[in-house]
Amino acid sequence: MSENGPYNQPPHNPYGGGDGTGGQPPYGPPPGGGPYGGDPGTGGQPGYGAPMGPGAPGGPYPGHEQQMYAGGQPGYGQPGAYPPPQQPKNGSKAGLWFVIAGSVVIVVLVIAVVVMLATNGNRGGDVAVGDPTPSTPAEETTEPGGDETEAPAGGGTTPSGEPPYAVPTEPCDAFTEQVRADFHIEDEPSKSVQNETSYCDLIMAGAPEGNPDGAYGSFSIEYSVPYSAADSVDAASSDYHDELSYVRGEGSYTLYFADGLKDDKEVDLGDEAQYITTEYDFVGSRIPVSILLIRTANLNILIEYQLHEGYEGGEAEDLKLPDNTEEIMLGAGEAALSIVGQ
Repeated sequence: MSENGPYNQPPHNPYGGGDGTGGQPPYGPPPGGGPYGGDPGTGGQPGYGAPMGPGAPGGPYPGHEQQMYAGGQPGYGQPGAYPPPQQPKNGSKAGLWFVIAGSVVIVVLVIAVVVMLATNGNRGGDVAVGDPTPSTPAEETTEPGGDETEAPAGGGTTPSGEPPYAVPTEPCDAFTEQVRADFHIEDEPSKSVQNETSYCDLIMAGAPEGNPDGAYGSFSIEYSVPYSAADSVDAASSDYHDELSYVRGEGSYTLYFADGLKDDKEVDLGDEAQYITTEYDFVGSRIPVSILLIRTANLNILIEYQLHEGYEGGEAEDLKLPDNTEEIMLGAGEAALSIVGQ
């Protein structure tokens, strides 16, 4: 073997020696201890041999690991030459703490909402504590010379249910024992029920004392709602006032005599009520009649009590209503209202 290498090169290298003239350095360990030959950083090619370990002298980055390919050649700029960057471990812990903190906030908010709803739902059971000192009612004073308005008569009975009302399907339930006794009703009345009207009546009832022999009475209670709009309060009020004008003998067509009107007064029943006594044209005879009109919301009630001379030669002018007619009519009105809404 030649002293200049394993390939029997001539003594004088045609490419020059290792003196920086451009020739290839000889094989073997590089001079100066650097892997690239000469001084570190001169760009010489590293020698063949075993891979360099971590922190080996002359590595491309002192103090870092260098990965070598098989055969000992380091890979520059190739995939896998350096290990991929790793995410800091403390970042993962911070994200985990952030998720835990967010979950705690959500749980706290849910608990607060549940507590608020439970508190509001129990407000109905709270007992308000008022002033322990009882209040003294103010004394009513009446100024001298002031006008005193008479309160409407009646008991102020209200219906059983809530409006809007339908006509009762059992109108004869208004014929209570007291009503039967007041109007001398002994036989069973008859009834009729339709969509907008229902009524119960008895034509042949007994006449009160002081009337001619053979005289009789008729008594009826009629319920109605407006034909145009059954639930309308305004339509019911309009029907009420139309009927009131009719029984007062007003208008071009009516069977009631305007000159026979005796009592015409407002009473305290329902939303509107009027009590009237007048005379009625019954087949050419002027007979006495008592009428009670009541409106409650969308429903009207007409109660009518008439006296007839009969067929034994009596005269219509001899007929007369009892002295307590207003009392018994108002009692019938309360009974009629009591079954509305059932």
